[in-house]
Amino acid sequence: MSDSENTTAHATSRRRWLKTVGSASVAGVLGGQLAACGGGGGASGGILPIGTATAAEPPAPTPTLPAKALFPGVADRVFLNGAADHPWNTYAKDALASYAQSKTTLAGGSATATAKFAALINADADEVTYVPSTSMGEYLVTKALGLPESGGRVVTDALHFVGSFYMYEQYRLRGVDVITVPMDADYRISLSALDAAISPGTKLVAISHVSLYNGFTHDLKAVCDLAHSRGALVYVDLIQSAGNMPIDVKAAGVDFAACGTYKWLMGDFGFAFLYVRKSLLPQLGRPWYGYRQTRNFAAPILHVYPLDPPGSVPYESVQINSVAGYFMGSFPASAIEAACAASIDWIQSVGPDKIQAYRKPMTDALQNGLRARGFQVVTPTDSNSAIVTFAYLNASQLAPRLAPAKIEITLRANHARISPSVFNDMSDIEKFLVAIGAP
Repeated sequence: MSDSENTTAHATSRRRWLKTVGSASVAGVLGGQLAACGGGGGASGGILPIGTATAAEPPAPTPTLPAKALFPGVADRVFLNGAADHPWNTYAKDALASYAQSKTTLAGGSATATAKFAALINADADEVTYVPSTSMGEYLVTKALGLPESGGRVVTDALHFVGSFYMYEQYRLRGVDVITVPMDADYRISLSALDAAISPGTKLVAISHVSLYNGFTHDLKAVCDLAHSRGALVYVDLIQSAGNMPIDVKAAGVDFAACGTYKWLMGDFGFAFLYVRKSLLPQLGRPWYGYRQTRNFAAPILHVYPLDPPGSVPYESVQINSVAGYFMGSFPASAIEAACAASIDWIQSVGPDKIQAYRKPMTDALQNGLRARGFQVVTPTDSNSAIVTFAYLNASQLAPRLAPAKIEITLRANHARISPSVFNDMSDIEKFLVAIGAP
């Protein structure tokens, strides 16, 4: 499809998308109005009140990839860095602008993204709530399990999120038996190594579904089956998989999962999701206390102000016994939620399976091209993730090779990571391989 055809399909798709979600999640964001789309490309070229009748349109075509027209912010560069901080699509930008407009008039309301994320990972809507970040989600899970005070064993691995290592280091210093399973010679975490580490009495197995370092992908069902056979629960970091590959937490048996939105969900920092298998709630503690964990937070039972009824205590609450009632506690970042909700709608319209299938030839070409040039690729050859990584001492020295071609990847101390997305194509991969040259 040409860029002009893609733009036309995008405009048609956007009109249909706004009608579909307007009366549900976006309705509150806009405070009763929908912004017209695409420079007057909406049905009326102006503002449509929700519920306004419009002429029926033919079904929008299935979104096609690469979706270059949806990501104008990277049109003038070769952006192969979605695993670091993904650019927004125009749906997210428009949703945020509409939210901002609603705030200028105090129209109120907000989008609701939890049910959308729940559908994306095949969870029940009431099993997902908001947290400020992936790391905070993981921390709250450990606190709900009584760590570190209760002691016991936690098993993690060398390909888990490096930011989590600090928390488990501190837990180790406070008496928790923390085992970090190393990579094997093929840069994987083997099930046999996990088997040896997960002893009876292990409380938690904490892993990343897809490693931010090299894209290694755990078999979630195999890990969960193993952990459950020893009485352990499983926490999974989904930030490098949700939105770009199929996930089914129920089929896999995942107990807890968290996912920030600024990567493949095309949201932003400060807004993340936490999944908790709701059948676990009776055996969990409340990891913190916030007023939105109560049913009467807006109208609490008070005995401190004039005209309040007398009482022996200043305040009486009624707790909510749900995942949100245990873990949320305060309002989410509503502006980011509006943008993220729009992005998830688009991701679902394409399909994570199709996104993964579209990307696979690009990551295969990266693997083959880098290996042929003599680079030490540390991503497993059969990887289906969005990440291809090669080890390279002082990788920042590679930047001058890439800058002239406006190529952006992640360069760390001793590795380089490439992560193509829905707006990339094989020509971007070829440009990168030409620019990177040989070791």
